[in-house]
Amino acid sequence: MSDSLKTQEDYEALNEFIVNSHDLGKLEALLGGFNLFQVLKFEEGEIRHSNVLAWIFDPAESHGLDASFLQKWLMRVIHDLDEQASAPVSVIDIDAWRLVEVEVRREWRSIDVLLILSFADEKPWVVCIENKINSVQHSNQLSRYRETVQEMFPDAERIFIFLSKGGEEPQDEAFLPASYEQVYETLEQCLESRKHGIGPEPKVLLENYLRLLEEKFMDESEIAKTALRIYQQHRRALDVIFEHRPDNLRVVSEKVQALLRENAQSLGIVVEKGRKGFVRFIPREWDNPCNIHRGKGGWTGSNRIIIFDMCLAGKERHLAVSSGKAPRAWIDLLLGGAKSPPFHAPKRRARHPDWVVLHYAARITISLENEGVEDPDDTAKKIYDWCVNAYQHSDTQEVIKIIAKELPKLEGLQNGGGSAA
Repeated sequence: MSDSLKTQEDYEALNEFIVNSHDLGKLEALLGGFNLFQVLKFEEGEIRHSNVLAWIFDPAESHGLDASFLQKWLMRVIHDLDEQASAPVSVIDIDAWRLVEVEVRREWRSIDVLLILSFADEKPWVVCIENKINSVQHSNQLSRYRETVQEMFPDAERIFIFLSKGGEEPQDEAFLPASYEQVYETLEQCLESRKHGIGPEPKVLLENYLRLLEEKFMDESEIAKTALRIYQQHRRALDVIFEHRPDNLRVVSEKVQALLRENAQSLGIVVEKGRKGFVRFIPREWDNPCNIHRGKGGWTGSNRIIIFDMCLAGKERHLAVSSGKAPRAWIDLLLGGAKSPPFHAPKRRARHPDWVVLHYAARITISLENEGVEDPDDTAKKIYDWCVNAYQHSDTQEVIKIIAKELPKLEGLQNGGGSAA
């Protein structure tokens, strides 16, 4: 197929999508409107979800659900268990509970949510809930939590629940699997049955949370079904749109570089040529002819020998002082004191003999994946602020002074006084 024919067919597919996608308005309505939890970038935060669940579990709180959500959710978790699984309590028994008090603890002994249920004439029940959204089980933590609860509440009846996005199987057999689909279904049921007894403010909050769960956690939700139907009907148009979607890493990289360029004078830096996932600059003290390759092309595209290199891609996000194609004698001069900071020898020198990391200023803790793409300006500003803080740190400034002092020695080495690293 010729490029012109493909372009014409893509254009026609986009027109068809815009004019005849009757489900698009429905999807926009399902997704539209203000949602407090999305404004707060709440979607993937385990701690935040645990806080909301702890609030809903507590009958004394202002949500207006009393103990209905707690009991109905426990009943659903028990009811949905595999036939071969054994539960410490039956659905009928939970339905008959007459609670006197529910004590809710957050992060007690590192347990996400702990509920202590009190009754008038019965033993208390302790419900231990471990909540996982994106992280995984590790270090036998479920077994440790179970042992802690057994030790601290020896006379209580106990339920252990492992709550995850899709009902992942817990590593400790005492824990019962639970999913966010069960949370969604139970909350939806409780909101419908008690809609006349819930105040306007908590109702908005609960409905916002319900919509968040439907959009982010439900595979068979109305949102998912509508989106699938739209894709099946307009696959070509959506593939074209997806192919031309904004590149988040590129956009954020360019915005961080722009912020550095805007503030270059006050920071005392010169911004160099970067690329997707990499932002590069040098201190003014390094902006002299000694820091320029004599040969063709620099390793960073800026023809510099030594530079500040900020990597935003992958897991190894960092701000580093890096050199490329520098005379080996000069690198060895700097690494002469590598037994302690500020310099250290690179781990990958054997694989990349023309590339040397001299000093890590810091590792970036901001993840583009976790921050999301809704507000690249906000993400870029966070990374910029982090970079400025790392750059102005006393250790980093010491590195700048040492290298500035040694730069003049590059002149003679590049003219034949030493081999390239």
